[in-house]
Amino acid sequence: MECPKCNAPVSVNARFCDQCGINLKEDADFLHRKALDRFHRGMIEEALADWENILKRDPGNSTVRYYQGLALYDQGRLEEAAASFEKALSGAENPFRIYFKLGMAQYGLGDLPASIRSFERAREINPGSAETHYRLGLSHLRNTDLANAESALEEAVRINPEYTRALYMLGMVFAQKGEPASAIEQFNKVVKLSPTYTAAIFELGMAHLKNGNLNQASQEFARAVESNPGFAPAHYMLGETFYKRGDFGEAIGAFEKVLKINSRDADALVRIAECNMQLDLLDGARKAISRALEINPNHREVLYLSQHLGEMTTPHKPGF
Repeated sequence: MECPKCNAPVSVNARFCDQCGINLKEDADFLHRKALDRFHRGMIEEALADWENILKRDPGNSTVRYYQGLALYDQGRLEEAAASFEKALSGAENPFRIYFKLGMAQYGLGDLPASIRSFERAREINPGSAETHYRLGLSHLRNTDLANAESALEEAVRINPEYTRALYMLGMVFAQKGEPASAIEQFNKVVKLSPTYTAAIFELGMAHLKNGNLNQASQEFARAVESNPGFAPAHYMLGETFYKRGDFGEAIGAFEKVLKINSRDADALVRIAECNMQLDLLDGARKAISRALEINPNHREVLYLSQHLGEMTTPHKPGF
């Protein structure tokens, strides 16, 4: 580190500068630099202690309040972080980053109206920040305000056309609005920019499914599985598309892969039982139902299938 007065090299634990004699333990600038060094090295508690020492003498130090908020945010202490950011606003020359981080903390706390106000203030100060529009869109989306979410996310994409997260969330907005064609357009953009974005590939499949494009949906779910073999929802939905197409053997294979990832997925076992019944493989259906009942004895579909299978295998007396 350097002395804040004469720039001579000094130890982080030095009490005085050997060159100019300044009392480093009482110098707010030196303490802040030391705190920043500790913060960036992951020594957050030590950094917070240094900043607290500065604030005892200078409680209105906006810069220190801001970094104190960052450290508290990193620790997950969101209420304290929000309080620090709010105090940092007083006297701040450029409060953009403070409003932005305050909005992040408020979003984490679930205070969506407050986070929206903070992101809107940040947007007023720096309207060219795509990240601010994106975060504002997320707050509106979580607040179920789809119109304002769409508007904010579209602005983020206008500023940065290759902003994959914003494109993805814009696709999610269209999906929630019941506009699968528009959702498909957005998810296609994401996948073109990031071919291994598994969640986007999966949602592209879901949008195709809702739009009635069964074969295209199946292809996208297969791509999602290839991108991330451990992503159980993609295996499940691939099985669903096979089932809807009448490819019951392929469907069983997909649902069995779900069970390899999560052996207690009762819904996958239900589908396996249904596929086996369609193929007249009643022993396979019986085994799947038995496993599903062990997992969830009150599963309505399992109970129905169990009863239906019993009726299918019960011999009828002549005349009945």
